[in-house]
Amino acid sequence: MKPVSEKHEIFSGFRKEATIEAKLLVGAAFKDEGLSYYKIRLMMFPGYTYYLVKNRDAVDRYTVYARMKTEGKEVRFLNPVGSGILDTKLQSYLEIKFPLLRAYMYMSLYPVNQ
Repeated sequence: MKPVSEKHEIFSGFRKEATIEAKLLVGAAFKDEGLSYYKIRLMMFPGYTYYLVKNRDAVDRYTVYARMKTEGKEVRFLNPVGSGILDTKLQSYLEIKFPLLRAYMYMSLYPVNQ
């Protein structure tokens, strides 16, 4: 039986105070039951998977990695390419920043029905 997966939509757009305007769906983040990280798929980079991992030292910070390496039961994430922050003003979204793209994206905190 396949593990249950949550799907969270990712949008680009412009942040205005506590809302996102001109939203455009650009990808999705998937979280499998029992895993502590999200797998991100962006439409502009088909075939690539990124990994959104909560930082150990801060409850509101995340890092986006380009690679994941599994050795036995140990999982390591490599090549950070972005960061995420839970802003209390932006209650329904996690703000994700990709410095190389000079882009901000917003992941919905609420999963969509699949």
